Amino acid sequence: MIIPFPDFKKALLSFFNQHDLAEKKGDVLVNFTYKIKETNFTSLIDSVLTENKKVFYFSRPEEDLTFLAFDDALVLKMYRNNKFYSLGDKISALSENRITNFDKISSIKFPVFVGGTKFCSGKNADEWKDFADNDWFIPRFLFYKKNQDYWFVFNILVKENYPTEDQVNCLFEPIGRLESKEILLPEDIAGINASISERERKEWNELISDALTKIDEGLFKKVVISRRIIAGITNFPLFYHIVVKLQKNYKNCTSFLYGSGDSVLFGATPEQLLKLRENKLEFDALAGSGERGDTEEEDNEIALNLLKDKKNTEEHNHVIKFIKDASSKYVKNFQQFDTGIKKYSNIQHIYTPITAELNSYEQIYNLVDEIFPTPAICGYPKESSLKYIIENEKFDRGLFSGIIGFISPGEMDLVIAIRSALLKNNNLYIYAGCGIVKDSDPISEFEETEIKMKPILSLFNNESQ
Repeated sequence: MIIPFPDFKKALLSFFNQHDLAEKKGDVLVNFTYKIKETNFTSLIDSVLTENKKVFYFSRPEEDLTFLAFDDALVLKMYRNNKFYSLGDKISALSENRITNFDKISSIKFPVFVGGTKFCSGKNADEWKDFADNDWFIPRFLFYKKNQDYWFVFNILVKENYPTEDQVNCLFEPIGRLESKEILLPEDIAGINASISERERKEWNELISDALTKIDEGLFKKVVISRRIIAGITNFPLFYHIVVKLQKNYKNCTSFLYGSGDSVLFGATPEQLLKLRENKLEFDALAGSGERGDTEEEDNEIALNLLKDKKNTEEHNHVIKFIKDASSKYVKNFQQFDTGIKKYSNIQHIYTPITAELNSYEQIYNLVDEIFPTPAICGYPKESSLKYIIENEKFDRGLFSGIIGFISPGEMDLVIAIRSALLKNNNLYIYAGCGIVKDSDPISEFEETEIKMKPILSLFNNESQ
């Protein structure tokens, strides 16, 4: 069994009997967690995607953290509004009016809200219609693994009465249907038709040349320009194999999947926007890129040259300065550590870890709005580079380079959804971008986007080649 349902139900009903709803007003959020035996819940992804309109998967192998969330107890959707502070009041009200056993069972701050926030393009294209600008939800069910321990979390909104035993049985019917589906799925290679036209290269060169002119004119110091490939699907993928490959090939990245309606966003991102643990903040300054070498000696030489390269170090320093300036009124004890190189299987980046202390938890949502989008995905200064992107990129970024993550009372873990793709209907949309600064070369930047698309393209058999 995935969960020992008789024992779980007994514990849940006992928990209900111990907590009086009369002390609460309005909708009450109930969070209940139960420790379970080791289970390969990742293998359930394709089954839950088939049966649920909301599915969220998050894995960070370096921290031995993985969870799968599905079904929704509550959805928070905001259209034409990607401001993070708009979530703050709603999430705070729900978080304060809740009953939970989390603190009595474990020190883990289990995710309560999961989801994403779009990049600020304002375009609202059809390919992203299944996601609101702010699209977060409280999952009804969540499987969670941390440090070799496995947990099952159940969330429900109640008003005057807890669900009866019969109602609990009905609520857990979806879990019962999964019991027979926890199997290792046969591997197959999904097929796509993806190609690059000379017209696309020409349009790219023209756009980068125009951006460089604007840099010379002083409009901005850096702008991040993105590309999109639309590939037809010839053989649909099993997402279990996709996320397993991403975790295996990109161990120091965060692998994610967000299914909403008929769309699935997935990827493996190296970029942390911020991580909050009990007022302790962590930021990643990750900008400036180089390829990997064929030998260790060549690889180290590329890394050394990257740290000396004017274009890449300038791009990286913009990110550090931006984070420091944008967070200054919200944090104290800002600390910037030594700059180095962070290596991934297909690329290496200049990397500077940053920590700080949040002045007040109530300010966290405003802080996110201040630092998002960062120069690593938008440019510097933010306002002028963002305006240029909106006016000149010919597609809607949607959740690409947006925020993906989870929120718990007192904690937050947000990453940037780069190295990602969107599967919708019979199309796969693959995205990648690069930072344009003075002295950028259009051809080299195009090649950089090709490198950044490899994590996704390597998952499929490209039948057009």
